[in-house]
Amino acid sequence: MTVRLDSTSVDGVSRHGPDRYVDDASVADGKLVSLLTTALHSIDGEAAAIGAATGDRIELVWRGRLAGAAVNERTVFYGASVIKQFIGVAAARTILERVARIDDPIARWLPELPAWMNTVRLDHLVHHTSGLPDLTDPTRGVPGSNAQVVERFRGQPALRIEPGARFAYNNAGYVLLAEALARSRRQPVQEMVAELVMPLGLPHTRFGDPAICLPDRPDPPGTIGDGGLWTSVGDLTRWLQACNEAAFGADTQQLSESTASLTDGSHVNYAWGVRVTSSSAGRMITHGGSWDTWLAKTVRLPKRHVAVAVLSVGSTELEVSRTGTDLAAGIASL
Repeated sequence: MTVRLDSTSVDGVSRHGPDRYVDDASVADGKLVSLLTTALHSIDGEAAAIGAATGDRIELVWRGRLAGAAVNERTVFYGASVIKQFIGVAAARTILERVARIDDPIARWLPELPAWMNTVRLDHLVHHTSGLPDLTDPTRGVPGSNAQVVERFRGQPALRIEPGARFAYNNAGYVLLAEALARSRRQPVQEMVAELVMPLGLPHTRFGDPAICLPDRPDPPGTIGDGGLWTSVGDLTRWLQACNEAAFGADTQQLSESTASLTDGSHVNYAWGVRVTSSSAGRMITHGGSWDTWLAKTVRLPKRHVAVAVLSVGSTELEVSRTGTDLAAGIASL
C-alpha cells in the first residue's frame, strides 16, 4: 500500500512525506518524522536533506536552497566518498562472478602501471592497505579524470611501505580499484556502477559529469571511485535500504561488509567501501563524504533494518557525521 502525505512547514523547515511503503494499512506514528526534523535543525549551512529507512518505510526531510532552487527530495547533492560503498558492492559482485580474483595484482588489469606495483593486490585497494601514496590529494592538483590518476602513478618510485602492513585511507586507491574492476568487466566505470544500481530505479543518481558547480567554490574532481557520486536524498536512502535488504544477493552483501587483517594480524574495521563497527543496535556500517562545502554521511544498522542518509552544503563534517550516527541510534531505539 502507498500512503502520501501533503507538504507542510515545520518551524520554517520544508518537510514532505514521500511515497511510503508500509505493511498492510498502518501509518507512521510521527516519532520518526519528529526525530528527522530535530536532526535537520542540528545541521548548519545553506542546504541539507536527511532520509531514513526503517524496514520498508522511508521518510525524508529537507531545507534550504541549492544552485538557486529550493531543496526537495529530488535535489542532487555531491556524495563524494560515499561512492566507495557502490564500488565495494561492484567489487564483491565482480569477485563472486569470478570475473576477477580478489588477490589479483592491480597490474593484471592496469598493465601500464610500473612493474613494482605487482605487489599491490585488489584486496589491498579495497581495504586501504596498499601502502600507495594518495596521488589525488588536492595539493598535487585536483585530478580531472581517472586516466590522469593512473598516469600519475606511472612515474612513481617503488613503495616504501609493504602492501598489507598498515591501514591508510587512500582516495587514489579507490580510483585504481574502480578502473581495474571496469577493465575486468570491459565497461567504462560509470557504466559499470550505473548497471549495478539500475534495478533499484534511482532516477536522480549519476556517476561523474555533469557536475554542479557552486559560485566561488572549487569544482569537485573529475574522478569516479574516490568520488563522482551525484545523488538525491531519496535515491541515497533507497540505496541504503536495498543494502539492508541484501538486494544484490546475500553473498554479495556479506562479502562487501567483510573487514580485513594486516600482515601482523591486527584488525582493520574498513570493509569494502564502508566502515564496520559495533553498537548497542548491532553492527553499524558507515561512510562519510566531503569535498569543500559538500558533505555526506550514510549509516546502516542492518540488524534493526535502519538506514540514514545525510546530505549537506555548508555544514561541517563533525555535524553531519554526528547527525547521521545519532539519528540512526535514535531510530533504532523507537
